[in-house]
Amino acid sequence: MTNSTEKKKFLNSINHFRGIAIIFIVMAHCYRPAGWEIVTLADKFWFNLMMNGTVFFVFISGFLFHHVFYHRWDYRKYMKNKTKYVFLPYILLSLPWIIWHLTAAPEPTLHNLHADISETSTAAAWYVITGRALTAYWYIPMGMMLFALSPLVMLMIRKHWLLLSAVPLFLIAMYVHRPISNLNAIQSLVYFFPVYLIGAWASRHRDKLFPFIDKYWLIMLLTAIALAFIQAYYFGHGVLNKDAFEATVPDLMLPQKLLINFVLLAILNKFEHISIGFLQKLAEVSFAIYFIHPWITTPWWMIYDSPDLLGIAGKGNIFTTFIVTMVVIYISYLIAVLIKKLLDKRSRYLIGW
Repeated sequence: MTNSTEKKKFLNSINHFRGIAIIFIVMAHCYRPAGWEIVTLADKFWFNLMMNGTVFFVFISGFLFHHVFYHRWDYRKYMKNKTKYVFLPYILLSLPWIIWHLTAAPEPTLHNLHADISETSTAAAWYVITGRALTAYWYIPMGMMLFALSPLVMLMIRKHWLLLSAVPLFLIAMYVHRPISNLNAIQSLVYFFPVYLIGAWASRHRDKLFPFIDKYWLIMLLTAIALAFIQAYYFGHGVLNKDAFEATVPDLMLPQKLLINFVLLAILNKFEHISIGFLQKLAEVSFAIYFIHPWITTPWWMIYDSPDLLGIAGKGNIFTTFIVTMVVIYISYLIAVLIKKLLDKRSRYLIGW
């Protein structure tokens, strides 16, 4: 086990991983505008490898929770900062879209389509609770509950219960799956909580974990590829969102993504001594990119009921998706930099950076 001084050391590998994670998250929202229609077995396979990058994000969050906060724990300060720099930007950036959904959105509006709500105040609260005001924002209601559970995670760290708790919870998550349309934050929490615990465990035991994954990364990679193919061949593509207690096939994407998670860590750890500028910058602005990119990827299909703004439906693939992703990330980055220059330190209240 590493000592407390080593635990506080800045880790290039984890920071680089944050940069990679945001690429995966944005990619999940760019395949439609990139004209990629998932039809063939090859499409489904590549799609399965691409989707659910949130697993990386949650793992990193758990890792950094232990690495950064374990030795200087202050729950009140921790939640205060999360409220100011995560929840407040979420509210401010959701508000224009909540107003649009309540006043100008075409019928059926999302709150009527999913919940059949007629009362304005109830509908507004529904958008805040579910994060459905804008694509990707579902993560914040779940994330705030995850932050609120941090005393429980601290207890698990101190009692050495992280892995003991994570393994059964991981199996439950494979049964529960992610919720339909990502509307149920509690179900999302059940799904991602074991990944968070594994991230914290990985930080606590990284001196043993990193040599292990360095040795077995190829087996992990081949297993992940096999899981993506099995899912594509037998179960279809993408995250198989469902009701929590509906009996269905196991979620193969969760172990697949966790294995890729470890493979990426193994590779990045080999370059721990190198600072990769592009990934460092992405990591620095990752939360701002998360908040901004749905403003670029979502509006045209919400307003015009079609994601095919570029007129390339059916002509896209994983490569066009990657190109569109990088363009969206670049535009999001430029917007974030502009907001940072205009608002200086106050920009954290709007875009988390």
